[in-house]
Amino acid sequence: MPKVLVVDNELSCEILQKQLSQCGYDVIVALEGGEQGILFAVTKSPDLILIGADLPVINGWQSINILKASTVTCDIPIIALISPTQQNEWQMALESGCDDYCLKPVALNHLLGKADRLLGHTLVPSTPMDTGDTGKTEAAPYLQRIPEQPLSRSKNTQKQESLPLEQTVNSPTSESKTALPNAPMVVYVEDNAADSQIMAEIIETAGYRYKNIADSLHTLPQLLEFKPQLIFLDLVMPVANGYELCAQIRRISAFKETPIVIVTNNNSIADRVRAKIVGASGFLGKPIKEKRVLKVLNRYLHPSHDYRTEADHQQLVLGHLY
Repeated sequence: MPKVLVVDNELSCEILQKQLSQCGYDVIVALEGGEQGILFAVTKSPDLILIGADLPVINGWQSINILKASTVTCDIPIIALISPTQQNEWQMALESGCDDYCLKPVALNHLLGKADRLLGHTLVPSTPMDTGDTGKTEAAPYLQRIPEQPLSRSKNTQKQESLPLEQTVNSPTSESKTALPNAPMVVYVEDNAADSQIMAEIIETAGYRYKNIADSLHTLPQLLEFKPQLIFLDLVMPVANGYELCAQIRRISAFKETPIVIVTNNNSIADRVRAKIVGASGFLGKPIKEKRVLKVLNRYLHPSHDYRTEADHQQLVLGHLY
């Protein structure tokens, strides 16, 4: 049974869930905006995403850009749900990277045709569709006057192939030149480039691989791509703070046991209790100091000779002596 994720307002989600369920789709709804939609896209692996443009905090266009930039979700077809009265939404649909669009209010036969084309199969309702008081199943009259066409793009706006996630981040993301390919991966979610650079130097000098995620909106799909063994998470981030991000990360089965260390200037009892509630493993105080970071690395990664040779260890010891 194909799985469809609907990200829109409550009324739209309720209508589409009822109609698509009658057509044999397994429907998941995200009522809390683009942030929840991105989380569900990552954790529930839908076959198709329907997403409204007007969403709180992270709007539909931003959500589509994030999903299409991630190698985890870029192959999931996305249909944008747009209003015919908003002229700028036509151009935004072209530029967003979505695979197709439907006008609102959505006509079910149009949506099914687009969904079937994107999924490569055809489904029909198992029961007569409830389309309102009249009980008719044909498309709404206004859609006869505003025909929908498959989304086409000019050469200048044609969707490009998704870039690797590390190329979508501005701050340092390069892997250590000295770390071996099988060395543990450490990720630092931090929008401050200076702090990220300090952390990178410490972690890479210690022989680990390092990645930075500078945009909190890209955290979940990028973590799934990088597959870190340890996550440093800055507390003060735009859009979503460290507590919110930590709670979201813990909802992903792949990271239920991954150590997550909150990096912050706040180290009160209340902060520690709140961090524990959302699933954080520990705290790291700012400013970032080498001794503190190495202590965390030794505690959670348990360094061994599995990925470093004896020569590597000798070089690391000498490096700390001079």
